[in-house]
Amino acid sequence: MKFTPELSFDGGCVRPLTYEDAEAMLALYQQPELPGQRVPDDIEHMSRMVDYSVQMAATQRGMMWLLEADGAVLGMVSAFDWQPSQLRVMMRVDALPQLTAPLRGAALKACMDFLAQKYHVRNFGYQWIAGQRDDIKTMLSTLGFQHFATLRDGWRTGDNGFANVEQFHLLREEARPVAGRLGEQDNPGQNLDKSFSKGDAQ
Repeated sequence: MKFTPELSFDGGCVRPLTYEDAEAMLALYQQPELPGQRVPDDIEHMSRMVDYSVQMAATQRGMMWLLEADGAVLGMVSAFDWQPSQLRVMMRVDALPQLTAPLRGAALKACMDFLAQKYHVRNFGYQWIAGQRDDIKTMLSTLGFQHFATLRDGWRTGDNGFANVEQFHLLREEARPVAGRLGEQDNPGQNLDKSFSKGDAQ
């Protein structure tokens, strides 16, 4: 059963991870955006990440997409710390330097649109770590995110270093799901071919 869909956006697409992507994923994490992020040197770790991405999506704990533009892997979009009962999730984009802010924003929006429509997620969070590109914050504002808090020294950058974390949130305006009678709806989250959005089943 398919849990993570391929999603298109203007300029590229995001798609599920496969074992064939291990080398591209390893190359991606050789140039980490986050200050102090460890650089992996084991391609087997990337293969395990593919397994983990399937497990996360199947149990509604998170999702991971590979971000492509013009046939090249430029990044990865992740949804983590997913709390289905509270309709809340954290988002993250890991990217190579050549990924532009508009493409990053388009990919992020495509993933959030899917989560909002399919799983009724309404509260999206994103953390900007001091030292990352400033245009990421501009992109977040363009998508409707607001800066709500700063965690002082909230990110470890090494044995003795720390960086501030700026916390952004976006509360979507989609209506909350309406509860139905027992057995009236099966779990649409387990089947990408079925949706109960806007009250109609497919």
